[in-house]
Amino acid sequence: MKQLVLGIVLLLQICISCGCDHQGYSIVDLFRETDCTPPTLLSITSIDRYTSIVAFDEPIAEKSVQLNIKSNSIVSSQVNKQSLTITCKNALSLAEPMFLQGRIEDIRGNSTNFSVSLWANNPTPPTILINEFTTKGNSSNPDRVELLVISRGNLGGLTLYAGTDQLYSDYFIFPEIWVEKGTYLVVAFSEETNEKDVYQSKEKAGLSSNNGCLTLAANPQWDATILDAVLWGNHTTTTFDGFGSQSLLAQAHFIHAQNHWNSNIAEDSIDSTKSTSTRSFCRSQAIDTNCSQDWYICSTRNATFGSKNSEERYAE
Repeated sequence: MKQLVLGIVLLLQICISCGCDHQGYSIVDLFRETDCTPPTLLSITSIDRYTSIVAFDEPIAEKSVQLNIKSNSIVSSQVNKQSLTITCKNALSLAEPMFLQGRIEDIRGNSTNFSVSLWANNPTPPTILINEFTTKGNSSNPDRVELLVISRGNLGGLTLYAGTDQLYSDYFIFPEIWVEKGTYLVVAFSEETNEKDVYQSKEKAGLSSNNGCLTLAANPQWDATILDAVLWGNHTTTTFDGFGSQSLLAQAHFIHAQNHWNSNIAEDSIDSTKSTSTRSFCRSQAIDTNCSQDWYICSTRNATFGSKNSEERYAE
């Protein structure tokens, strides 16, 4: 019986061409076009506080969908070709994730198990700019980042990364708080000194002293919209195209591709050479053209976290 089965398979796989050109045998794999790869998750999009869309790279078999969500329940799930729309019973939080586990199959039965964090869509975020930061902090003056609110909105879910949402060393997720135009927000990225009104990053890992980047994203999802970014370097490092590490090289190219920095060349980053724990990087008058010319280093002991940037520039 086994020999018979093997013979049939062999006949299916091999087709002998006997045409007049006498060019010999032509082998055709009849299974070559069969899809044997499982679906790949491409994106997660929150429509509102109840509904999210999970998209894959190929159509989903509707009857194959299996879902489980922690601390909530699913009211409905609907397949539309390559996407799965999920509606929850209870509203999602802007600042806390909802964990979803699932299993789906494509139309040929190839399956994928997935586990993702769902974040509610924030319909009223403020317009915010990274306005001031230090990267060479100490116990008295930790690494800090100041954000300036340009227009009123709800902070819930906005995420500040030391790096990018694709690759980062530390981050902070803002709580659901309404802020007004002109508000200054300060996040400490290393151990802070009990200052009032200062948020604390998750890892307290500090910022990269000489070469690094910051990004502000609309929410903590890995494919979230980038709202602002800044890139700095010492302009003397020679490795990895002048960025000093493979990770920063990748981050710089990502920020450039997202149109939040006008160059992916290390020499076009903000020069970090003269910065210190009290000589901060300052944005000039909320100008945002996504380049180093928007920034300057203030004079010694003139960092002004939580208030308007000092206009005294450092000069040797």
